[in-house]
Amino acid sequence: MHRVVKMRLSQLNPHITCPLCAGYYIDATTIVECLHSFCRSCLLRHLAGSKCCPVCDILLHKTDPRKAIKADRSLQSLVYKLVPGLFKAEMTRRREFYQANPSRDLSLGPEGRGELAHPGDVVDETETLSVSLELVDPGGRLATTGEHRELRSDFVDLKRPCYLLTPACLTVGHLCTFIRLKLGLSPSQSVSIFYTDDCLSADYSVMDIAYVYSWRRRGPLRLFYAIVDKSRAQQPPPPPGFEGRLSTNKLAADQLSIGSSEAMDDDTSATESGSESDEDSGGR
Repeated sequence: MHRVVKMRLSQLNPHITCPLCAGYYIDATTIVECLHSFCRSCLLRHLAGSKCCPVCDILLHKTDPRKAIKADRSLQSLVYKLVPGLFKAEMTRRREFYQANPSRDLSLGPEGRGELAHPGDVVDETETLSVSLELVDPGGRLATTGEHRELRSDFVDLKRPCYLLTPACLTVGHLCTFIRLKLGLSPSQSVSIFYTDDCLSADYSVMDIAYVYSWRRRGPLRLFYAIVDKSRAQQPPPPPGFEGRLSTNKLAADQLSIGSSEAMDDDTSATESGSESDEDSGGR
């Protein structure tokens, strides 16, 4: 299970702000030689009058320093994910600029002109996301009607997933409460929600799940849930390989038991023989 660590954005600011403009990275660009990063426009403006890195002063290229820089899409994606509303604000600024200057940079793509509403890997906390919930049994198999007949069928069709539109800030704890209320679960029944094989922390939001597991909006965010009745809970299965040790120990115990029985039989026979000898001696 992933551990949730909460940090203030101010703690991360030194790592996601441009040294030249002191703002958050926009079109993050990294120098190949020293790996210092800047906003693309800030770095190009600096390189117009210099061929060295603004931070460490290393020479980038003797003739064309632009050959030593590279767009850092991973860093830019991280900045958009960390700073709420930054992507939407940047797209708005770009749209307004190109509406006022329609003939500028016609070769730019949708993101460059501010026409991209939702990139595949950035989720805004104000968005509404599509989520599917599928019931599984505690062993991890998709549930069938035979095992969960006591659940309310007016909410869940056990043969098909349930689809929801949820705010991106909705937490796993909220989803568990929603399932409990809809299915009318008793206090002895607990709900766990999974993404693939990972049991999710109640503190995770839908946006956190989308980021942690790199959800790409190619379909609903697929989640599974299991219902465990604590009053009927059985002993947990032994860990892998433990069954073999149990069977080996059982076999050794059986052999010891058999050996002890044989020894007891020998002792009994010896005692009986001794008794018979005494009786014979007494008779004589």
